[in-house]
Amino acid sequence: MERNASFISLTATEYRLLLVLIKNKGRVLSRVDLLESAWDINFNMETNVVDVYINYLRKKIDTDVNNKLIHTVVGMGYVLKEI
Repeated sequence: MERNASFISLTATEYRLLLVLIKNKGRVLSRVDLLESAWDINFNMETNVVDVYINYLRKKIDTDVNNKLIHTVVGMGYVLKEI
């Protein structure tokens, strides 16, 4: 992946998660939506794996840029959008 003329290396899981967010750009996705789409398995709903991988993605694609792509919608989930 490339952002601001810099190549960004993603793991397979980070890539799948980002792809789900891109395909649903502008739509708020719950943690369950993301678990089912990016991992394609039913995790324990108490897990924080989505939050952990969202954090990994943010560190890679939203660091040192003015327009953040990944946004948290409190109590609902995450959304990919450009400001």
